[in-house]
Amino acid sequence: MSQLLRIAWFGAEIIRKFPLIALWGAPLIKREITCNCTLSGKNSPYRFVKWAVIYSLHLNVTGALNMPSPTHNQLEELFQEFRRHQISYRDDLATRILYSTDASIYQIEPLGVVFPRNADELSAAVELTAARRIPILARGAGSSLAGQAIGAAIILDCSRHLNRILEINPEQQSATVEPGVILNSLNRAVRRFQLQFGPDPASGERATIGGSIANNATGAHSIQFGMAADHLISVETILGNGSLANFEEISLAEAERRSRQNNGLEARLYRACLQVRERYAEAIRQRWPRTWRRAAGYNLNYLLPWSPAAPPLWASDLPYPPISERALNLAPLLAGSEGTLGVIRKATIRLVSLPRHTVLGVLSFSSLAAACETTPAILERKPAAVELIPESIIKLARSVPAYAPQLGFVSQLSPDGNPAALLVVEFSGDDPAHLRQQALALAGYGETHPVLLAETSAEQKRVWDIRRMGLGILASRPGDVKSVSIIEDISVPVTRLGEFVREMERIFANYGIQGDFYAHASAGCLHIRPLMNIKTPEGRRQMRQVAQDAAELAIRLQGAVSGEHGVGIARAEWLPRFYGEELMAAFRAIKQAADPYGVLNPGKLLDAPPLDSNLRYGDDYHPQAWTTVMDFSRQGGLVGAIELCNGAGVCRKNDGVMCPSFQATQDEMHSTRGRANLLRAMISGRFDETDMAERALYEALDLCLACKGCKAECPSAVDVAKLRYEFLHHYYRSHRRRLRDYLFGRIDDFARFGRVFHPLANRALSWNGLRRLVEQRMGISARRNLPQFQPFTLSELTAKERRQLPQSPIKPDAERVLFLSDTFTEYFYPETGLAALRVLQAAGCVVEMLPLLGAGRTLLSKGFLPDARQRAEHLLAAIERLDPEEQAAVVGVEPSEILTLRDEYLDLLPGDRRIERLAERAYMIDEFLIRPGKEGNPRIQALALTAPEVEQTVHLHGHCYQKAQPPAADGFPSGLSATVKMLQAAGYAVQVIEAGCCGMAGAFGYEREHYALSMQIGELALFPALRSASRAGEGVLAAAAGISCQAQIEDGTGIKPFHPIRLVYERLKQN
Repeated sequence: MSQLLRIAWFGAEIIRKFPLIALWGAPLIKREITCNCTLSGKNSPYRFVKWAVIYSLHLNVTGALNMPSPTHNQLEELFQEFRRHQISYRDDLATRILYSTDASIYQIEPLGVVFPRNADELSAAVELTAARRIPILARGAGSSLAGQAIGAAIILDCSRHLNRILEINPEQQSATVEPGVILNSLNRAVRRFQLQFGPDPASGERATIGGSIANNATGAHSIQFGMAADHLISVETILGNGSLANFEEISLAEAERRSRQNNGLEARLYRACLQVRERYAEAIRQRWPRTWRRAAGYNLNYLLPWSPAAPPLWASDLPYPPISERALNLAPLLAGSEGTLGVIRKATIRLVSLPRHTVLGVLSFSSLAAACETTPAILERKPAAVELIPESIIKLARSVPAYAPQLGFVSQLSPDGNPAALLVVEFSGDDPAHLRQQALALAGYGETHPVLLAETSAEQKRVWDIRRMGLGILASRPGDVKSVSIIEDISVPVTRLGEFVREMERIFANYGIQGDFYAHASAGCLHIRPLMNIKTPEGRRQMRQVAQDAAELAIRLQGAVSGEHGVGIARAEWLPRFYGEELMAAFRAIKQAADPYGVLNPGKLLDAPPLDSNLRYGDDYHPQAWTTVMDFSRQGGLVGAIELCNGAGVCRKNDGVMCPSFQATQDEMHSTRGRANLLRAMISGRFDETDMAERALYEALDLCLACKGCKAECPSAVDVAKLRYEFLHHYYRSHRRRLRDYLFGRIDDFARFGRVFHPLANRALSWNGLRRLVEQRMGISARRNLPQFQPFTLSELTAKERRQLPQSPIKPDAERVLFLSDTFTEYFYPETGLAALRVLQAAGCVVEMLPLLGAGRTLLSKGFLPDARQRAEHLLAAIERLDPEEQAAVVGVEPSEILTLRDEYLDLLPGDRRIERLAERAYMIDEFLIRPGKEGNPRIQALALTAPEVEQTVHLHGHCYQKAQPPAADGFPSGLSATVKMLQAAGYAVQVIEAGCCGMAGAFGYEREHYALSMQIGELALFPALRSASRAGEGVLAAAAGISCQAQIEDGTGIKPFHPIRLVYERLKQN
């Protein structure tokens, strides 16, 4: 035995220098077993040598992948090198926690995080780290569902700086990009050439090109465009020792030449791939999954090139895979390799033409399996996509009052209005009439309804939104039973999809659990989410059993363990069962050639830990929440509200309202996911000290603008604004507040006092010396223009009018309106309030002003929660005194105040039915005017406004709270869409500015340390849009409902915007 071990050690040394011996070892062992040749004699020394080779290969690769953690001194030495080379990095605990999760169920703390600013810095980071045998993990958006983007490694965050589109070549239909370019950003850039990147994963709004390649991404239109591997022209790659290689299609002769040019890693990889092509071709053809939709293991079949099948709508003039038989392209080998073979520096990718027209045909079925069994016949009609929407998603979406009105068309698709499954079939092309006929030809395929057509973009959006809304509801289920991503995307030949679904339903029934099936029926790849509580030992045992049964079923049906979301940790255990030892040896040889030290994302694909290890909610997870002021029962308590974040990373997108601070900084800490991660770490004791946790949370939440975008746009409806209010209240129980918190939080008290001395106060607020002193002492930016007190308050103006103007007789059936003013409308902008009151009166309403100013929004924003609750109680009492029968609408002009009645009040005074009824009759003035009054017509019609001779265009910016409003339960427009409707009814053309948050967010933009970020957020979209509009004409008529939005626009562009109700009042005066 000792002799054998000495031989094994000797073999290991040989393989370390000559890794291609591995390609000799496995086939020789196979021949020895099958041929019973003389070399396999029991005492043959050759037998020991050969086994030593295989054993040493295992030591060299597996041992490297399970390398010991680097010591503190080794890491400190590496970080010193980073500092010497001026490489940006962070290794504090908060940062390591932020990068310890992705969209999977796992959590592994990294060693540190590098933020390379250019390609050379990326290369240097890899070279310095690899030289010390410290693991490396390249990461994009961190949206991986199987644990690929986390590990005990130095993480290279390629998303923050490496996001340039280097070249677009419309003639060649190609683009060259850095790895951090977001997929949708690329598509927006090439859209003007009528091009797009073919793979369209649902995560395209935040997924990076580098991550999409590493995961071999695809999407709903994969039957037409295939996988990411099918669109790689060339990839510039950093190999496992920091050396560079550019992989592109070359002739076999050139590949042979490159394999012999030296003993560098590029040459070794070419030698290994040529050997695999020669020795393993037959094994690949025999053992490969019989589906083209595969994101599991290295793409060895592209080396041949060969595939057991092709996407049904793949271009007829292109081979599949799209590589010449007498050529070799190693770029597709990187697709799906999950960063284990190289780090992408840049990639040149193939683009495809955008379809000119699309038509949807929607079919309904009595069961999921029936829908799936019909899919192969539908594919003969050559659709561009066939997507499955199950009954579970439809029912969940219908249970939410805000979404129910959008589901009206579903009731047409079955006799009882509840189809068990829908297939959404898309046809695309140049001739809309022909597409319509293609869709109508589906009439015989559905079970409960012929076919429902969606031809307009609005109709199609309604259909696709069902899936989007439903998935958000699935992810936001309160409680510990969650939809678990463990068998997320098994793919099988589409002809066996119905059988697969029936067997999976049987497996779920065996374990007494339910599951959701949805997505890509056309490709035989459904997303399957079993509902389990994996916080418990029994739940974790159940998870393993379900995963194993599902994998065995996929093997029996000749499918792949992953058809889209990759292997990572969740599915790596099953790869040997799918491919067998011979092909696993080929995988290892490829890995050894590209990464001899095993430093590139170790523990993924090969030698991964068990699928039920490193869980985010494992045995060591014991959260302890603090006592809250606001009610979190709808989210399952404070812990449940924090745990709603599943790590999907939708908050990392670069458009919409959500996370303006992340959009500006690209810092993970300032995303919804980052804040939720830190909150979860705090309540579960992952920080060493409570004070350390609170400081980290304060830093993360300090830049939260409380825009409510996360509650509206996050699929799980994580409400970080609400969590922020609670944290600030908790934090300031043991920390001292700044003086300005009292100023901003109790602005109504200070404004009431300042109003008494308003001429003096205005001069003082305009004096630069005092402004600088206030900035120094209170932290209020001297660069801001502070609002000026007006000579008369709104209350004084309305009282003066009542005294001086004759009062019209009140109609007995006139509607009563309670007007909720606010501090800024009362003292600084009374003309807005006066315009609103006059418009309401002109609409036939009897208006009474509430005695209190605002709903306490400023108290909430600064975390004065007991005071905010007291304000809510006082306001409710005042409303009750004026309207005991609860018949009058409560109307306001400031979105942040009036919408607080419909949101936070429900949590400040939970269970109070008066609050619930108040929320149902609280309206922004635009929402109120466009709704029908007692006569059944929109109230704005009572103004009898006539169309102007010259139509004016209003450039409208929406307040974040307006944009975050869900559809109203009554089916009428709400939020920003109500403003548009009102202005259009008043005769204006409306151009909605495509921008998220303005950046002011109440007090945020006035605070000295936030001023620069506030203006940076405005520069993301809002300011450039208004400047562009200003250059295009003589002047810009801008409008914004939020007081802080108006101030930000004026400070940032010099353009003075108006409240929309003032524009309506101008029309009224003209009439």
